[in-house]
Amino acid sequence: MPSQNKNGVNPHNETNPVHTIGNHMSKQNTKKDVECKSLSEAMLAFHKLNLSASKGGNINVPSQGGKRSYSKLEDVIEAVSQGNQFGLFFTQEIGYTNPADGAIIPIVKTTVHHVNDKETYISELPIMLHETSLQNPQKIGGAITYYKRYTLQSVYGLPSEDDDAHEVANGSDTKSSNNNGWR
Repeated sequence: MPSQNKNGVNPHNETNPVHTIGNHMSKQNTKKDVECKSLSEAMLAFHKLNLSASKGGNINVPSQGGKRSYSKLEDVIEAVSQGNQFGLFFTQEIGYTNPADGAIIPIVKTTVHHVNDKETYISELPIMLHETSLQNPQKIGGAITYYKRYTLQSVYGLPSEDDDAHEVANGSDTKSSNNNGWR
């Protein structure tokens, strides 16, 4: 009989955990990670999953006769987190640029990294807000969330429905008519 620790559990030094399946003990490797040596190899493996972000958010768009669904930032993060099994991870930073005209423009920078590679993929987008909105923290926060979502989708190549195309084509702006201007 194997020795037991003070909690009555048999200690073992196996790298693969043992799980009970049915009425017998069987070793199964619970790690699903796939070894990818580079960022491009990992991104290719990620794209083979053919993922898209679920549309867990809803917004009322009166000009389109009701509610529209969209992928929330959390939905996009959930989709791209599938890349972790290939060694992919991301960072998102908020920075500022000061163009020649002296204006201060906030920027969202999303970077995809790989655990075995120093190469990165970057999606960077200046946050375009009216000057008065730059004085409103809630509008800035909403815009940052919106831009984080789109730079993350962009850098990972996730498909998204262009839910603003109708308004842009008709010369209106959905963003100005809802929740501080951003979804």
